[in-house]
Amino acid sequence: MFEFRFPDGTAQTWSGELLTIGRDASNGWVLAVPGVWPRHAEVRRAADGRLTVKSLGDAVVSVNGVPVRESVLHWGDLVALGSAAVRFHLRPPVQRGLRGWERSLWALLALCALGQAIVVVVLRR
Repeated sequence: MFEFRFPDGTAQTWSGELLTIGRDASNGWVLAVPGVWPRHAEVRRAADGRLTVKSLGDAVVSVNGVPVRESVLHWGDLVALGSAAVRFHLRPPVQRGLRGWERSLWALLALCALGQAIVVVVLRR
């Protein structure tokens, strides 16, 4: 999962294989700012997991101030689409609670201790 963050802190999050960006409502990310074309760019996930941004048609896409036709994205890259400048980030993982696993582990340890006690009692007879 990745996101594009605006300077004001808002973000556009995405986790699919292809994200289209542009002014048109058919895009995955509708970005209605000056200089953005109806179908401006796309972000695609490669088989190896890398993400690339590609300009569509004659649209201008810049990565870290350099105009590109296609470029692999890296964490923290500044991507300019029309008048919008956004930072590319991988979303931080969300850790789920471990309380259930911890309880299950303690229950398993208690059963093992009980089983050992039973074996000791049976062997002493």
